[in-house]
Amino acid sequence: MLRKTSLLLTLAFLTACASKEKPFIATAVPADFSVVVDENHDTYYARQHIHQAISAADAMSVTSYTTLRDYNNTVSDQFSQETPLSDVQLQNMWNDVQRDDLLAGSQLWINWLSDSDLYRRNSYTVQIRANGKTRSFRSTNSFTAALRPLMLQVNAVRLPISQDSKTPVVGAPEAATTEAATEPAAEPASQPTTIPSMNP
Repeated sequence: MLRKTSLLLTLAFLTACASKEKPFIATAVPADFSVVVDENHDTYYARQHIHQAISAADAMSVTSYTTLRDYNNTVSDQFSQETPLSDVQLQNMWNDVQRDDLLAGSQLWINWLSDSDLYRRNSYTVQIRANGKTRSFRSTNSFTAALRPLMLQVNAVRLPISQDSKTPVVGAPEAATTEAATEPAAEPASQPTTIPSMNP
C-alpha cells in the first residue's frame, strides 16, 4: 500500500511540475545585444581564424577571415565581410538566447575527441552580451545543445540564404511606423485608353 501511495504522489508531483511550465514569450532585442565568435580551424598544413562580431546597435555582422601557413606562420589569405542584419535576424538570435537562458551562466570547455581530430581540430569561443551581462562559451568540435540553435543563426549570416521572415519582431521602432503613416500614397499609374494596333 505504501508503494502505491508513494508512486501516486510522485506521479502527481511530476504532473504538477510539468503543468507549471510557462510558454516562451519573446521580448524586444536589447540595445546592447551582441554576439562575438572566434573560431580556429587547425589542420596539418594551414590554420584559419574566423572572427565574427554581431551587434544590434548598428544591425551589422562583421566577419574577418585569416588563413595562416603552418610551416612558417605567415598570412596566406585575409579578407573581411560585412553583412547588414534585418530585425527578424536579430529577433531570432535574441529569442534563442532567451529561450535557452544563455546569459545565466558560462560553460566549461567541451572536447569530443575522435580519430578525425588528428587531422582537423575546430575550437570555438562565443561571447554573448546583453543587458550589461557577458557570458562566454568554449567548445571543441561541437556545441552544447543549448548553444546550437544560436550558432545556427549566427553562421547563417555568412551564407547566402534567406531568413525566416515569419518571426514577429517585438518592440519595432515607432519611427518607421510614423514615416509610413505620413508618407503620401503613390498615385496610380495612368492606363492608356486605347491599345495601339500591332498590325502594320
